[in-house]
Amino acid sequence: MRNLKTVFASLFITSLTLFTSCDPDDNGETIDIPEVLEYNNIQGFFETNGVQDQDFTLDAVTGGNIIGEDGTIITFPANAFVDGSNNPVTGIVDVAIKEIFKPSEMILSNKPTNALSFSNQNTFLLSEGETEVKISQNGNTLQLANGINYQISVPSAGGLDYEMLPFEGTTSDAEGIVWDPTSDVGVTSSGMQYVTAPASYIYDIFNTGWSNCDKFYNYPGAQTTNYINLSNSPNASETAIFLIFEENNLPAVVKFSTTYANGIQSYIDMLPEGLAVTYVAITVENNQQYLAMEDVTISDEEELTLNFEVKSTQEILDALSILD
Repeated sequence: MRNLKTVFASLFITSLTLFTSCDPDDNGETIDIPEVLEYNNIQGFFETNGVQDQDFTLDAVTGGNIIGEDGTIITFPANAFVDGSNNPVTGIVDVAIKEIFKPSEMILSNKPTNALSFSNQNTFLLSEGETEVKISQNGNTLQLANGINYQISVPSAGGLDYEMLPFEGTTSDAEGIVWDPTSDVGVTSSGMQYVTAPASYIYDIFNTGWSNCDKFYNYPGAQTTNYINLSNSPNASETAIFLIFEENNLPAVVKFSTTYANGIQSYIDMLPEGLAVTYVAITVENNQQYLAMEDVTISDEEELTLNFEVKSTQEILDALSILD
């Protein structure tokens, strides 16, 4: 990740016309036209700016492959789907997928790498790729037939790692998503396939919805809790807080959602002391968007107050892209 001084220096020119474009008036003079947002809360921001569906069709009887724009390959067997009454489905079905690999996509889509451990404790992951799969026919949601699974292949950025696992995601507005390795989502790490040409992980999925090829982040040193003071946020109740770092080319994007007296805190005693990270905060208020970004080295029990600045949608996208 580049230093944020470099990030904001590169955005200086566009920052001169915050949220505006310039059109001439009747006298030939330029006037500022404010950006009109399609939403008035942070969830609307995520829905509008997050990764959107890629749409495909598939013959339910024969099955086949779906190949996403970023290299995800989803392979369905023949006769894989049933309707709401558990009847086998024939004919053409609609397949909608989302692929998320980059920190910017995880933030904009509200799909962080927060997770539950095998002992049901809060933790977080390093990700090789998040995938959503939805199946429908004539607007009606379909499910996998009993005993049927499909395969997902995701390009690998980190190389062979025997700690990689498949995870299933449960979504919510507050947390975005939480990844669970104990659900009936796929195979164990011993069954996770890794191929070298092209470098990819292949794993089995037994449910539609969100899945993830990840590993638990393990840190041998001291761990602590951090606090983000939102007393100067333009809209504290609609502020999303993320912590971002990378290891071995794999991103971790951790969302804070636990409130405390002055704002939002991390999981208790889960942040590695001495780790260099970037904090990102986004909020929406009165048809304006605000962004705060700060490079930080995690310190013991630290409370941080971030600096929020008015930003256009494009400025937010540009700033977040530097994290990728």
